[in-house]
Formats: sequence, structure tokens, C-alpha cells
Amino acid sequence: MNTNLSRAANGFLLDLVMELKNGFIRRCDKMGLNSDDVAMLRDMTVEDIHYIINSEVSVLTFAINQDNLARLVIQARLEQTRKQRIDRALALGGSIKLMEHFFGLISNDVAARRRIAGIKIRAGRGSVLSDEQSTELWEIWAANDSKTLRSETDEGLDLMLLAAEQMDISLTAVWNTVLRWENDNLTAATNRRA
Repeated sequence: MNTNLSRAANGFLLDLVMELKNGFIRRCDKMGLNSDDVAMLRDMTVEDIHYIINSEVSVLTFAINQDNLARLVIQARLEQTRKQRIDRALALGGSIKLMEHFFGLISNDVAARRRIAGIKIRAGRGSVLSDEQSTELWEIWAANDSKTLRSETDEGLDLMLLAAEQMDISLTAVWNTVLRWENDNLTAATNRRA
């Protein structure tokens, strides 16, 4: 182990000793130290501590918990994907209601994210799709197995994001239209006519 890492590890040991001397033993318990280790650390003198901190020999070893690392990497990537979807949804005109429904964001969070991204939203009701736009959206939706695709799923959100981008329309207008189809069972009626 190199000298800097040894000193950093020994500095960590100093933190443990100071916590013990102040009566806090929970950290040692959480680290799995046995009572003999705790007693030895608690009884260290200032000279002992000084010697150990300046020593190039480390009394601690470090190991990577592969399972935890793998889980954290997966979680970090999922969170990164989530943030990208949030930014994409906001850029495509996602309403506060939509952002709360899919991402759990409250209005203050949505407003702050819009402000940071420089997204201007006009007040009032959002736009409604024309008949031509609604037909084009239906073709996109139906082409992606709309029998099983639901608006509240991740796949449904991804398809709505894609449709809003392709058609250059508001994501909220897309979402409201798809919700209306689902609520009115237009999906089943259109499939019967086809």
C-alpha cells in the first residue's frame, strides 16, 4: 500500500479513536470491531496515535464489495436515464401534472428545472391536437402494439416522448390524447374497425 493511502487509512483510524474517546461506539459496532479491538483503540495514548498516523504501515485494509458496487453502478445508470427522461420531457412541454405523474416531481421542482434549462412555458391550457395530428399520433401508437402498451408504463412514456419529438408537438398534448383514447376505449373500437 502506498504511503498516502496508508496515512489516509491511519487518519480514519484516528477518527475512530476520537469517537471512542468521546463515548461514541456505534461506528465501531457498525464496522464489526470486537470488544478487544474497541478496548485497544479506547486505551490508545496521544503518543500511540501520533506514531500510528505517521507510520507508512497501514493497520486497515480496504476491499471492494463487488455486489454493492455493481448495484450502485446500476442504480447510478438508472438515475442518469431518469434525469435524461425528465429533461427530455420538460423540453417537449411536459406539464406539471405529467411530471408529477411519471417522475414524482412537485410543481416547485418542475419550475426550478425549467428555469435552469431556460424553458419558457406560457400560462393557460395546453394545446389540443388537430384531427390530422391525432391520426398521425394514433398511427405511431398503433404501430407499436397498442393492444398491450399503456400510457402509464415506461414504454408508453418513451413512445409518447418519441411521438412528440417526431411530430414537433407538446408531450402534454400527446399524453392527454392517449389518456383520452384509453379512457374512452377508442383503442378497442379502432381495432375492431380495422
